[in-house]
Amino acid sequence: MAAGAEKLKLRILFVSAADWAFRAHRLSLAKWLIQQGATVGVICPEGNERAILEAAGLEVYTMGWSREWVSLLETLRAAREIRRVATAFGADVVHCVSVRCVLLGWVANWGGRSWRVIHHVIGMGSLFSEKPKGLKTAGLRAGVEWALKRAFRANGTVTVFQNQDDELFWRERAGLGEAQCVCLPGSIEWKEMTASEPQTDRVRILFVGRMLEDKGVRELFAAWQQVCSRGAEVELILCGDVDAGNPRSLSREELENMAEEKGCVWLGRVENVLEEMTAAHLVVLPSYREGLPRVILEAGLAARAVITTDVPGCREIVEHGKSGWLVPPRDVAALAESIEILRDYVVQRTDLGAGLRERVKQKFSDAVVHPRWGDLYQRADA
Repeated sequence: MAAGAEKLKLRILFVSAADWAFRAHRLSLAKWLIQQGATVGVICPEGNERAILEAAGLEVYTMGWSREWVSLLETLRAAREIRRVATAFGADVVHCVSVRCVLLGWVANWGGRSWRVIHHVIGMGSLFSEKPKGLKTAGLRAGVEWALKRAFRANGTVTVFQNQDDELFWRERAGLGEAQCVCLPGSIEWKEMTASEPQTDRVRILFVGRMLEDKGVRELFAAWQQVCSRGAEVELILCGDVDAGNPRSLSREELENMAEEKGCVWLGRVENVLEEMTAAHLVVLPSYREGLPRVILEAGLAARAVITTDVPGCREIVEHGKSGWLVPPRDVAALAESIEILRDYVVQRTDLGAGLRERVKQKFSDAVVHPRWGDLYQRADA
C-alpha cells in the first residue's frame, strides 16, 4: 500500500555527488515525498542549483568533496560532514545515490548510527562496464567491490538497484538476501503529448548523455560515418557535455573535431531535452552498460524510436522489436545497419516509438514508481 500524506512522517536525507544530477534525476521523487508529508534534505558538493532545490522545499547542505579529484583525506572529511549533517538533520533515513555516495555513506556510518540507510545503485560506472585493463584498474575494481560488499551487507541497510542484471549480480556476489535489496527502476514524470516526426530532408539522429567513451559515442560517430559514406542523408546531433570527473570522458577537442564533419553537431549540455527529442527522428544510445537510462524514458515521452545496446539497464526498458531495437555493444557495423534500416522505414519507426511510449507509461512513470519508494522508505524505517 502506497504511503499516504498522513503516514510518511519521515526525515529523509539524500546524499548526492552533484546538485545538477540530483535536480535532473531525483528532484521529482523528493517533491513527491514532501507532498506525502516527509521532510527532505540533500547534501552534495557546492553547485549552481541550490536556489531551485530550496524553492522546491528541500533543506540543502554542502560537503567539501569533488568528483574531479578524490583523495583519501577529502573522502574522510566528506564522510564526517555527512555524519554531522545527518545527526543535525535528525535523519530517519539516509539515501545515498550512486556508487561513490554509497561508499561515502558507508564510511560515514562507521562507529554506528541511529538512522536507516538506503544505498541506491544507479549504475556501476566505468569500472564495471568492461574487464579491467592493467593491474591498477584491476586493483581499484577489487577494492571498490570489497567495500561495496560490506556496505550492502551492513545492518539497517536496504540496497536499491535500477535493473535486474545489477540486482542479480550483487545478490550472488555479495550474498544478499531478499530483505537486503530490491529492484526499483528510474522513472519520469508522465506527460500527454503529441509530437509527429519533423518534416525534413535529412533523418536526424539524436544522442543525449555525458560524452563518455563507455556511452558508445565513438562507435556512434563511426557508424554515422559509415551510413553517410554510402550516400545516406543523415544528421547526427550530440547533446551532452564532457565530464571532468570521469576518466572515460572524451575531450572537448575530440568532440569539436567530430562536429567539424558536415552533418554532425555537438550542442553541449541542453536544458530542454524533450525539445531536441521532438526535432529528431531516431534516438541512439550505444552504451556499454547503464543503470536505467533516462534518455530512453524521454524518448518514450516523445514517442521516438530507439536503437540501444543489449546491455544491463538498456534492455530493462527496450524489448527488441516492440519498443526499440537492441544491438550488440561496441559493434559499429550492426549499429550502422540498424540506423540505415530505420532511416528508410517511417512506419516501423512510428510503431517502435508508440510501443516505447506505452511501455514507459505503464512501467516507468513517476505515478507508478514513486508509491513503491514510499513503501520502501517505511520498510527501511521499520
